[in-house]
Amino acid sequence: MGMLQQIIREAVDNEEVVINDTTVASDVEGWDSLAQILIVGELQNELGVKFTSAEVNNCSNVGELVAAIIAKL
Repeated sequence: MGMLQQIIREAVDNEEVVINDTTVASDVEGWDSLAQILIVGELQNELGVKFTSAEVNNCSNVGELVAAIIAKL
């Protein structure tokens, strides 16, 4: 979760952001559609995985995003 938290912090330009499994984009100021693209792109670069739009859209919170990441590894 540490790497994901740092990626989100960088995407929303806020080092104070703290996430957990139930965090949703609307909980984080600045997590808009552009930030979402940056987050997913950085995850793909860092982990060497690819996500489809449907996979990303099916993640309703950070916990589901983590599960999607684990399924790709």
